[in-house]
Amino acid sequence: MTKVRIIPLAALLLALLALLVFGGCRSAHTTSAILYIEEQQYQLAVDVIYEGFEYQDDEPDAYYYLGEAYAKLAEVAIDDNDYNEAKQYYEKSYVAYNQAKELDIKGYGELADLAMQHNYTMRSNEAKRENQLGYYHQAEGFFRLAYAALPDSISAIKNIARMKMMMASEDTVGQRDELLEEALVLLNQVLAVRPDAYLLNNDKANVLTLLGRTEEAQLIYDELLAEHGEDPALLTDIANLAIDKGDYGRAAELSVQIADIYANDTDPSNDTSIKDLLLNAGTWFSLPTVGRYEEAIAALERAAELDASAIVPSRQILFQRLQTYYSYGRKLKEDGNTARAGEVFQRGVDIGNVLTNNYPSYADGFLFLSLCQIEMGDFGAADLNHKAYEELKGG
Repeated sequence: MTKVRIIPLAALLLALLALLVFGGCRSAHTTSAILYIEEQQYQLAVDVIYEGFEYQDDEPDAYYYLGEAYAKLAEVAIDDNDYNEAKQYYEKSYVAYNQAKELDIKGYGELADLAMQHNYTMRSNEAKRENQLGYYHQAEGFFRLAYAALPDSISAIKNIARMKMMMASEDTVGQRDELLEEALVLLNQVLAVRPDAYLLNNDKANVLTLLGRTEEAQLIYDELLAEHGEDPALLTDIANLAIDKGDYGRAAELSVQIADIYANDTDPSNDTSIKDLLLNAGTWFSLPTVGRYEEAIAALERAAELDASAIVPSRQILFQRLQTYYSYGRKLKEDGNTARAGEVFQRGVDIGNVLTNNYPSYADGFLFLSLCQIEMGDFGAADLNHKAYEELKGG
């Protein structure tokens, strides 16, 4: 005896409405699949569509609803915590949706694009929520499902790579390098498809730097610098690489360059960073191993000008200026330029007096002030300030 399936009235009306909307003839198998999807019998929908393919396999609506059924099966698998099965269903839905696009680019093809984007967005949003809560493994699972739903987008893999970079920075169980290597594999996967992805190349160089592969990182940075030399984020990463390599002169140059970019742009939010950038630059330029004192003084004086509006001047800026003027004066004196050395030592005395007046408990301020005064031949003042230094140090 042949069993007759009773079709609910609401589902029948839905099928009839679909026929009216899209027009033309639809196979009985596809119509049945729509009804099965409405009744949440997704595997039956898949089965009946494949039965229909035995008779006709070029209906775009059949492939579209096959994609819908697979996507719904993926959601069921997620509810059952079977992520591997969900991934397989999303991969199958992607294939089916794209077949619908090939057969009907303007009709079901557009619906297929919307469906794939919807599936991607749902899983990606779940991944971002898990990531924000610190549930990184769950977040990675949802990002991978998002990628399975729409592998045309590189965002999911990119997000996993960046998440692993963040995990590496927070690592407390000795998995830092392993996480960075995983991030590198993911970045290479995306860059194989999008070699022009500037920010991802920057991420890759950053990962290589953290792994100690500085020469490889430098090659990437050199290429990026030639094309994107006005990007402060890139310049910051290159400066950090220079610090890791002990090239403090280069780090100082880049810090000044970033400060100039911030000073000349129209974004007020980065203005507060300029002073610190110039202070860092001045500090690095004045290191004995760098010895670029004129550039150090120029950067530090710019920092001081920005600090002039403060109610109390920055102790750090004042001290770095004092120390730099003393070191520069000594260098000039060794080189026989006594006239210029005298000017520099006197500037150190002036700054040292401001520093010690504003910070009377800061011992090192008195020490370098006294050193500059000795160079100026003011031994009485130097002696008093050196005694203040010893008292503050408890000596």
